Amino acid sequence: MTEIKKYIGFADFEFTCGSAMYRLRSEMLSVGIVICDSSYNIAERFYATSKPNRFPKLSKQCRELTHLSQEEISASPDSSSVLKVAVRLMDKYGVSELWVWGNFDKPGLQSDIRQHRNFGKDCGSICRIYNAVRDIQAEMVRRMELPQAVNIKELASAFGYVPDTGSFHNAMNDAMALYTIHKAVFTTDFRNRPEFKALVESRLEKIRQAKALQEEKRREKAFSVPLSPEEQALFDGLDDKKRKRFVYLRFRIIAAIEKYPAAEEFAYISFEDSRKIKIFPKEKFDPKRCPGVSDIHIFRKSELSSFIINIMKTAG
Repeated sequence: MTEIKKYIGFADFEFTCGSAMYRLRSEMLSVGIVICDSSYNIAERFYATSKPNRFPKLSKQCRELTHLSQEEISASPDSSSVLKVAVRLMDKYGVSELWVWGNFDKPGLQSDIRQHRNFGKDCGSICRIYNAVRDIQAEMVRRMELPQAVNIKELASAFGYVPDTGSFHNAMNDAMALYTIHKAVFTTDFRNRPEFKALVESRLEKIRQAKALQEEKRREKAFSVPLSPEEQALFDGLDDKKRKRFVYLRFRIIAAIEKYPAAEEFAYISFEDSRKIKIFPKEKFDPKRCPGVSDIHIFRKSELSSFIINIMKTAG
């Protein structure tokens, strides 16, 4: 009996970019697809470049990012023709989804579809590929227990992937990078790989540094207005956790006062989720726009000190 193999498709796309070519106007420049079986044996690879309709001339940013040349793009077929080949490849192996890394490919393809329609061109194959694309970044990040999303270059490099030719931001190289990541996660003890552990630690350190910087900026803003003697006495008697709450509260109130310098009265809105608060001028408060409100306090900006003391004492 013939063995029935389930095939997996990994893909990456490069699109036009530059000041005039934001997401709503982007068009496909290249596509890379890797088809493998459930044991990660590569069955076929497909790479092709395409010529945009609206922006056929590459911007400097595009050339530098993708390393594509104007000559190869100008000599390329339309993305619709290119993706007809990709659709046939998917049908050949029974692939219903193309897995990508990040949320850039689907909007890019949607924009390319829009441009084809604007130019009165067929876009059936682009629509088919658009519907097949599925971003697996979030679920892979959770599976790897990463503290935050990581770009594909860093992650693939941690698993030992180096492009055979060229660099990253090449559609085939990035598709191969995603294939490498997926294979490593599902077939190896990747968590004990030194390079992966180093990557995780570097990300954790970046998060720690960013948090420390954020807290320092909050503290600077919070104390940009001198404390009253009563506030200082209260602050001196607080434990570390309550001091952080004091700083955050004062930071939010002072930021609101600075944002609306003409306002005299402010609404302090607390929610069922105790971590969430909103502060804005009293006249801008609309209960319908604040579901889940737990409490509302109105204060004058001249009462900053006494109001903060009251809130801190009420919160316990």
